Amino acid sequence: MRLSLNSQTAITLMALGFVLNLLPLCQAGDWSYWRGPNFNGSVNASQLPDDWDPEGGEGSNLLWVREDIGGPCTPIVMNGKLYTIQRSEPGTAREGEKVVCLNAATGETIWENRYNVWLSDVPAERVGWSSVVGDPETGYVYALGACDIFTCMNGETGETIWSRPLHEQFGMLSTYGGRTNFPVIHEDLVIISGIIINWGNSAKPNHRLIAMEKETGEIRWFSGTRDLPYDTTYSAPSLVTIDGQRQLVMGAGDGAIWGFQPRTGKPLWHYDLSLRGIFATPLVVGNRVYASHSEENVAPFNNLMGGVVGLEISGQGEQTAVKELWKQMEVVCGYSEPVMIGDRLYVVDDRCKMWIFDATTGEPIVERKAFVSSRQRSALLYADGKIYVTSENGRWAVVAPTEDGFEVLNKGSIRDGDFAGSPIVADARLYFPSTTALYCVATEDSKQTNEVLSELLGEESPIEQNPSIAQLQVFPAEAILKPGEQLPLKVKAFNKIGQEVELTGEVNFEVDGSGTISGSVFTAPEDSIHTGSIITATIGDVSGSTRIRIIPELPWKFTFDGLKDPPLSWVGARYRHVIREVDGSPALVKVNTIPKGARSRAWMGPSDLKNYTISADARGARMSDQLPDIGLTNHGYVLDLMGESQQLQIRTWSAQNRLSLGNEASTIPFEWKEDTWYRIKFRVDIESEPPAAIAVLRGKVWPKGEAEPEEWTITATDESPNLNASPGLYGNAKVAELYLDNIEVAENSDEP
Repeated sequence: MRLSLNSQTAITLMALGFVLNLLPLCQAGDWSYWRGPNFNGSVNASQLPDDWDPEGGEGSNLLWVREDIGGPCTPIVMNGKLYTIQRSEPGTAREGEKVVCLNAATGETIWENRYNVWLSDVPAERVGWSSVVGDPETGYVYALGACDIFTCMNGETGETIWSRPLHEQFGMLSTYGGRTNFPVIHEDLVIISGIIINWGNSAKPNHRLIAMEKETGEIRWFSGTRDLPYDTTYSAPSLVTIDGQRQLVMGAGDGAIWGFQPRTGKPLWHYDLSLRGIFATPLVVGNRVYASHSEENVAPFNNLMGGVVGLEISGQGEQTAVKELWKQMEVVCGYSEPVMIGDRLYVVDDRCKMWIFDATTGEPIVERKAFVSSRQRSALLYADGKIYVTSENGRWAVVAPTEDGFEVLNKGSIRDGDFAGSPIVADARLYFPSTTALYCVATEDSKQTNEVLSELLGEESPIEQNPSIAQLQVFPAEAILKPGEQLPLKVKAFNKIGQEVELTGEVNFEVDGSGTISGSVFTAPEDSIHTGSIITATIGDVSGSTRIRIIPELPWKFTFDGLKDPPLSWVGARYRHVIREVDGSPALVKVNTIPKGARSRAWMGPSDLKNYTISADARGARMSDQLPDIGLTNHGYVLDLMGESQQLQIRTWSAQNRLSLGNEASTIPFEWKEDTWYRIKFRVDIESEPPAAIAVLRGKVWPKGEAEPEEWTITATDESPNLNASPGLYGNAKVAELYLDNIEVAENSDEP
């Protein structure tokens, strides 16, 4: 069933003024960000229902339900439209991902924007772990897909404005069951984060932030936390102004809570909370940050699981400081986000038990009180004096704060599915997303007050108090050039608290690496091959820099002779690979000594390449009676020589392997031996033009030194093709090492 309305829906919609293309009678309020307009899960509303029946019928308060819209995504609402991330064509050979836009009043579909998921370890059931963010200024919406494709769309039409594959351009990971981060808008920037294994001096894993110009996608700044974080996470950022300084606050994969300047990316402070990544989003109220987790605590409490902490932030610039106000141990709250009501912090732990703390002292008022369910993942919503709670096993409750704690007003359950996404309220309507359906609930008297983001963020210190240049920003902050190409660079100046100030004084540029600069225009050298450069701009003793990868046109050949490390411009390669002599010749070795780097991908070039062939010599060692998996990637597909299963496979979405549904021959038996060199060749041809395009995928494997066979070893097709992508490498060396040499990438010849 696509759209279900109860018997009173039409009358109710008319009474509320919820008719297509008409403004509602009540004062409107958007919910354009996952945690709402205040970044805290609370809104100013009244006369919201404290009971609802998911089955509908008279008196149910159910306006509509979409039984084909489900999953873990929390929707947003902007300008009368609801946006959510969904699976597209599930269970088929065309399965992908899509952003869906609904009429928020009626539930009817307005548009869908579909895109492929490729080279991702995210299970299909976890599509939509992130949420769309809306920008009221431009009307654009932004979504980070399950494979880290970041897309800007026109919120009215669904048209793609710009899109960036962050996994192959910057090495962002999509793994660990679907943990996908949330984008946030600040002024002219859209900011996203994730675990990134980049190139050059950023080759080690780090939970990094990327700020892009929201209208063009140009990279404005890169920043990061600490190298070698334990986890990928999905803690969403919040924006706030503390002591006159604008801050972005978030939990990170290194187990710490961090504060950054959103215009510059400058790290201001961090507080070590957990030995693993932070998943629950911190709550920021005034100059205080409240955070929770469910893993081992940092020393000396590392033998205890979980905790809630209250922090106080003060100061500006280099003097910004964090102070622990209180900490309550063994509160296992790794998923749900709290709400603040008066001076009390309401927290629901992972077993769906309510905790209430005095926000100033941390003293518990209520501890571990059961009230509706046994498992909790979604965030709390506070509106109209009530807390709306949805639980992981499909149960819901509406509770009201009381002097001694809380009382349950009503509770119930849905027939099928769980609640993983969080409840929201927009335009005086409640939305409850479940794994199987989306419910819209309201009464005729429901009202909501519009709230303006600029007022909610608070006032910054006047720029006149800090007029001096303390930071320089050079952008684009990352770029790819061909030999001989030029790139005009732009420079902005900021004061110590991250406010833009007038750019005064002479800007001097310096190049570390290949290339020259004249004025503010960088020119890549004509003879550069797979290298990179850092360009630094300086005014007085203040500087800022940008990084540029220099990559020639095809064809490429890599023998690794004379190299100590993988090519500088390769993304995701240097931390996981070394150059070592193998059988008397230098070869690229995928090492097995990195605990969280066993399965890896590396990217060689720009994302616009298409219709090419990648080849390599490959060899696998046997260790602990295991063989590695060795693969080449092309157009977002991988040709994988699988060691333990003794198979050869072509796939695109690693966790889903959708190609197997239309291509039984996409996986074939293939016996190969350890310590033996093979030649692997992988060709992709895009036939016809979209929307009728088809990818023909062909692979060959044969013993090195023997004549190349005329026939392809394996062939598959894809009727939902990846039209272009960077060539690269795939390897799974959890125990045994793998070796590569004589890698070549060339445009396809006329005949396969």
